[in-house]
Amino acid sequence: MEENQQQQQVETEVQQQESKLLEETQSEIAELQKQLAAQRESLRAEKINFAFEREGLKDFAEFIHIEDDSKLNETVAKLKGLIDGIKSKAKQEVGYVPSEHKQEKAYDQAKQQGNTKGMIKSLFGI
Repeated sequence: MEENQQQQQVETEVQQQESKLLEETQSEIAELQKQLAAQRESLRAEKINFAFEREGLKDFAEFIHIEDDSKLNETVAKLKGLIDGIKSKAKQEVGYVPSEHKQEKAYDQAKQQGNTKGMIKSLFGI
């Protein structure tokens, strides 16, 4: 009888140790999963920042939130197209716009009329 009690006591201690080891292992696994998730998020953020920096859009990275990595290149391309369109429009608006139409030269007028003497006069300034 005493052996049975000792055996039960040993089995109980073993079960307690196994339970304790299992809890510690589960705790370590949970901690490693948290670290892995943090590293994945960090890698994802670096990937997004690199994609924006590669296209010269680094200043816009903080304003754009991308849920799905598969849409990263599409989002960067759309943003780049938008920025290029704005730059193009700004260049057109700032560029030189002539206020008068091009004046026809005397040579061109004479040529349209078929006036060879007028063409020669305009060339030599006679």
